[in-house]
Amino acid sequence: MVPLGINTASLQKRRDISIEDMVDFVIANNFHAVEFRDEYPFSENISEEKAEQIGEKLSAHGIACSIHLPFYDINLAAFRADVRKAGIKILKKSLKIAWKLGATTATVHGGSMRRNYYSEKWEERAYNLSIESLRELTAEAENYGITILLENLNLFKKNEHVVHAYPEIMLKTKKELDNRIGFTLDIGHVVSTSLNPVQFARELGPNNIILAHLNDNHFTSDEHLAVGEGKIDYRTFMRAYLSENWKFPLLFETATVESAIKSKNYLTSLIENLKTLLISN
Repeated sequence: MVPLGINTASLQKRRDISIEDMVDFVIANNFHAVEFRDEYPFSENISEEKAEQIGEKLSAHGIACSIHLPFYDINLAAFRADVRKAGIKILKKSLKIAWKLGATTATVHGGSMRRNYYSEKWEERAYNLSIESLRELTAEAENYGITILLENLNLFKKNEHVVHAYPEIMLKTKKELDNRIGFTLDIGHVVSTSLNPVQFARELGPNNIILAHLNDNHFTSDEHLAVGEGKIDYRTFMRAYLSENWKFPLLFETATVESAIKSKNYLTSLIENLKTLLISN
């Protein structure tokens, strides 16, 4: 069985939906995993007590839980120390909620730098600040039994340098942090680089990938379309996933709820088709 899940980004765009409704949606649609995005309105409506109740309900239904740490208005590579430290403080608060939810993993963005202000000579500084921030965050996460998952970011914004866009930098960071982190593979972000999703996953090392974000685009922006609606070659990716026995769960991170359901139906059909072909071969 290929574990399929959902990132709650699309659900949270429905401002009238409660966290309890999100959980009911995940259960009703037979998802195996959920990644809560700790941004508004989730962040404003979750208490430690409520998180514990949700965690118990998810556990009772055998649904794996993760959290996507906040990233709006937060930059782990920010050159201003006060801004960077404020962001870390917010992320640490999010980790406590993740612990109450029963989450064992937490996805994080490693930081970026505005090229229209800073030049390339500052990129090493941004990297070092990101490492410093991630080291502090990793230590805090370990107190809760949570593994930090570094996500590959996209290169669609030409005036922005993101610290972690390529496998070699992510692997370097993992080594810098004594191999205490894992990775979240975002397929929609991969196609902004020179690599395709299969190449990217193999270079990262499938065993280092703890979960993946699935969505689609047309290679020009991070559209978060339903899987199958853009240009990403999911057939080749899923063939590698199945034939090479990759295990990480696949979570749909789309712009709308309808796109998430459409993605699930599309991928389920594709998986069955590929399984038949692989058996016949």
